[in-house]
Amino acid sequence: MNCILCQTSETFLRESATECTHCALVFKNPKNYYTHTKDVLRYSTHNNNHEDQGYIDFLNLLVNPLVPFLPIKFMALDFGCGPGPTLSLLLEKIGGVVENYDPIFFTNSKVLENTYDVVTCSEVVEHFKNIETDWALLTSLVKPGGILAIMTLFITEQINYKSWWYKNDPTHIVFYNEKTFVYLAERFNLEIVFNDKKSVIILRKK
Repeated sequence: MNCILCQTSETFLRESATECTHCALVFKNPKNYYTHTKDVLRYSTHNNNHEDQGYIDFLNLLVNPLVPFLPIKFMALDFGCGPGPTLSLLLEKIGGVVENYDPIFFTNSKVLENTYDVVTCSEVVEHFKNIETDWALLTSLVKPGGILAIMTLFITEQINYKSWWYKNDPTHIVFYNEKTFVYLAERFNLEIVFNDKKSVIILRKK
């Protein structure tokens, strides 16, 4: 199977998934992706909201390393905010004017007609079904010189995919190695400015 991101044929099976030797993306078979209806049912079970301190602490894993890269005032978009927008509230507290977008819960496509100083994307990119198209959209929303902040659990060579808990969510379908982000940075004219080597990567658009 060719890689769904870089299209190379140089892939191999990693348990029930496929791994690319070029961009290091690990992905499930597209034939097994959930339908949109099943996606909605799954996402509707998420109870994350701004009153959940545990969720706020989780989001701060992204916000805290982002702060040094923020101007005093900035326009931001939280892409894939989910049913209970919370990251936008945290950004507003530190000077942001923030829009929310989610393809299921906050579908105001007009916010996708603008570009932003900061675009955040927490626990979203692992759901991308049309990965190159989705990344092209995501990066197009960032102004030149602007920041794209991503949180998703990275996959490494050391992880035993078969027992890896993160892949058990059926809507988690693509997994990113650090090398994958290097490929994406080159592909979409980005510069990696922060990498915690676990789950948070911050990129600046050139």
